[in-house]
Amino acid sequence: MGSRNFCRRIAGDERGAIGVLAAFVLVSLLGVAALALEYGHALLQKSENQRLADLAAFSGGLVYNSSGSTTTATSAIDNLVALNGLSASNAAVGYPTSGGNQQVQVQITTQVPLMLARVLTTSTTLPVSATAVAQVNSNAPGCIIALSSSGSGVSLSGGAKLTASSCAVASNSTVTAHACSNTITTPAVDYNASTAPSPSCAFQKTSSGGSPSFSKTTTADPLAGNSAVTAAVARFNSPFPPVAAPSAPSVSSTGGSVTFNSSSKSGTLPAACSTSSTKSPWTVTCSASSAAQLGSITLGGGVSVTVNLSGNGPFTFGTITVGGGSSITFNSSTSGATYNFAGTVNTGSSNGLTFNLGSGSIYNLAAGVIAQGSAPISFTAGTFNIGTTSTSPCPTGGYSICVAGSGRISFAGPSTFALAGGIYQDASGMPPTPALSLGYGSTSNSFNIGKGSDGNSLNEANGATLFGGATGTGDLFQMAGNLTTSGGTCVALSAAAEHDINGSLAGAGGLSLGAGIYTINGYVALGNSSGGDVSNCPTSGTTTGLSGLGVTLVISGASTVTCNGVATSTFCLGAGYSTVDLTAPSSGTTAQLAVIMPSTNTGAAAFTTGATNTQISGAFYDPNGQIYMSVAAALGDSGACLELIGSQVTMTAGSALGSTCAGLGGGSSGTTVSLVQ
Repeated sequence: MGSRNFCRRIAGDERGAIGVLAAFVLVSLLGVAALALEYGHALLQKSENQRLADLAAFSGGLVYNSSGSTTTATSAIDNLVALNGLSASNAAVGYPTSGGNQQVQVQITTQVPLMLARVLTTSTTLPVSATAVAQVNSNAPGCIIALSSSGSGVSLSGGAKLTASSCAVASNSTVTAHACSNTITTPAVDYNASTAPSPSCAFQKTSSGGSPSFSKTTTADPLAGNSAVTAAVARFNSPFPPVAAPSAPSVSSTGGSVTFNSSSKSGTLPAACSTSSTKSPWTVTCSASSAAQLGSITLGGGVSVTVNLSGNGPFTFGTITVGGGSSITFNSSTSGATYNFAGTVNTGSSNGLTFNLGSGSIYNLAAGVIAQGSAPISFTAGTFNIGTTSTSPCPTGGYSICVAGSGRISFAGPSTFALAGGIYQDASGMPPTPALSLGYGSTSNSFNIGKGSDGNSLNEANGATLFGGATGTGDLFQMAGNLTTSGGTCVALSAAAEHDINGSLAGAGGLSLGAGIYTINGYVALGNSSGGDVSNCPTSGTTTGLSGLGVTLVISGASTVTCNGVATSTFCLGAGYSTVDLTAPSSGTTAQLAVIMPSTNTGAAAFTTGATNTQISGAFYDPNGQIYMSVAAALGDSGACLELIGSQVTMTAGSALGSTCAGLGGGSSGTTVSLVQ
């Protein structure tokens, strides 16, 4: 009996112990369940706090960006927090800086009520915080811009250096410096790739260090839809502006022939002409109020002839042939007279051929003009309608003016030139005066130049050719073919509102571009072959390569060239062409636009092989073409504003690119606000 009672007590104690244990387990289970529920509630609240913190920081950044006031930004943040059912006490606002860029930091803190979890803690609430940081990026519009969303974006290798001290480097793809020996110096880097640029050792904000700001953002084409670009490119629409070669004048001579020797003459002078001379120097007087056929004139060696003309004519000549050591001068004071020449006007080693005729004279030179001797040919100002010749020294047929050897030709200005063919210039040496001058010294000339059978409107093989200005009302500068200059030459082109070249520009030596727009229906290659600067150009007297002040080049890319291995190049600069200074107009329709290529052009722009001192001020715009720099090429802007825009920008082999541009607009489009945390 006692044993049964003892056993009952033991069993009862066990049941009591189990009950106590069960109570503890139940409390623990309730606590875990409470924690799980409260934790889930806190996570939901944190997500809501993060949403509000992001919105508040970004909004505060926008307000700070427009106002520059932390007080105004804080007030805007407080108002936004209140609209979301919280008070200013829930938002902690700070204004740190990073890499020189202002940041807006917002921390949102709320208290989550504890319900079931109170069985484990004496606290009645749980604080939940979320933080967001918005950054106001530096005021640095993009000046080095790669627009393509595919490809390498902006890429540096081989010791290349890019310096854009006051503007952003922007790419719709990557921005990559492949080693720390490549440096990108800029206050801001905009990229739109999945990963941020690296390695960081290649990026610096200034030459003394610091880190630029990095923003993942899309960069808009700053010149898309620009009215000046649209208007400039529209000139390529078919048909191209009227640059077809002018028609050659038609001249026939029925007059007789006369030959002058030192002490005799043969043949008969026409009825309109007479002479009392019996030996050299010969003086011939011709008068005609209507048409006069004067025939062909031949000068033997060592002969001087003066022909005095009066009346309006027209006076029609056949061929004029000038022997060695001889000269002939045509004089007239009659204004507006017409002079026709059926044969080639050609001098060999003569002492000269001078047309000293009245103002406004009209010259119809049906078979071209050639100078190859030491004596010059000179014309007073007038209108020159010139046909073509295939006579040596012209390299091919279809040229209107040919200068070679020690020849010299000067056309005074202001004059109008309508050339059925091209101009060939191969005079030896670099004289203090040019081998060929077309209205130089005058600002109101007009040029409509055809092309030779080799496709050249100007083929400058040697010496110097200078064009006068074409800035008068109605003045033209038009070429029906290519403009080609060789190393060691000097060419100065006219200032004109529009220069229409229905071909390519292949330049070497000294090339001075007069102010205005150059619409080039092909490619531009500068120094691609036989390049090099010229030290004694008559126009400057200083070392020069390419120079152009107030110039815009509009390049169609209808034809391309290989530039130091870069195939299908639309723009090429290299081969020792180390002095290039191209400055866009500061006003007018193409203000700040230096080089424009249409969106249909996919040809490359290549700076290479010793192009070491290239200064371009203004926008270089090739939106669908890649831009390459290699072989120690150096492109800068010498304190002005270079904005380089291409589909990609690739720099290799010790090349250097610099811009001190403070912004033409575009790229980052001024300051931008982005969430960085």
